[in-house]
Amino acid sequence: MSAPKNGGITPVPHCFMMQVGQVKALAVERFDRRYAADRSWIMRLPQEDFCQVLNVPSARKYESHGGPGITDIMKTLLGSATPEQDRYLFMKSQVLFWLLAATDGHAKNFSVFIEPEGRFRLTPFYDILSMYPAFGGRGLHPRDAKLAMGLTATKGKKYAIEQIFPRHFYQTAKAVGFEKVQMEMILNEMASSLDEVISAVRQQLPDTFPAQIADSILDGLSTRAQRLTR
Repeated sequence: MSAPKNGGITPVPHCFMMQVGQVKALAVERFDRRYAADRSWIMRLPQEDFCQVLNVPSARKYESHGGPGITDIMKTLLGSATPEQDRYLFMKSQVLFWLLAATDGHAKNFSVFIEPEGRFRLTPFYDILSMYPAFGGRGLHPRDAKLAMGLTATKGKKYAIEQIFPRHFYQTAKAVGFEKVQMEMILNEMASSLDEVISAVRQQLPDTFPAQIADSILDGLSTRAQRLTR
C-alpha cells in the first residue's frame, strides 16, 4: 500500500504498521467512515463495490468466473461525477497491479461512493497485495500469477503477469474508449517515478519490517517496471 501512496501514483487509504502484544498488523484507516460534526458518533459513508453496482453475485467477483472486467468498470465510470479523473485513475491502477503482481484486483476490491441525487465517484483503492513474496521455493511460480481482470490482446485476453507488456494496455485502452495519449501518460509517469517511489518506501518502512518481504516486493516492482521503457 505504501508504493502507490508515495509519489501520488494512486489514491489509497492511510496505513501503518502496528503491534499489539506479539501480533504485528497493517492498520488501514477506513475511508467509508467519518466523524459527525460534533465528533460524538461515526457516520458510515454510502458506497458499493462493483459487484453490487453491476448486480453480480460475490461468487463471480473474478472476471474469469464470469464477473466484471475492465470494460464493464470503465463503461460504468462514464457516469461518474468525475468521469475523466476516475477512468484515468482506474486505468492507472491496472498498470500498478501488474507492476506489483497484485493478483486480487477483482470487482469487489473496487468501489464507488454513493452521493446525493444519484451521483457517484470512485473511492480510494484498497486491498493491494503483492504476490512477489510468494514467488520461488515451494511457493507460486511467476508464470502462474494472473491478474483478476484481463487485458485486451490480439487474440482474447491476457491475464498472466509474465505475458503482459505495455502494448496490451494500449490495446485495452482502445477497447474501452480511453485516449491513447492518456494511456501513454500513465505508462511514462510510472516509468519516471518508480525509482523515487521505491527509495521513499524503503526509507519509510520501520526497522522491524521483514527485509525479505520488502526486498521481494520492491525488487520485483523495479524489475517489472523495466518493461515500461522497452
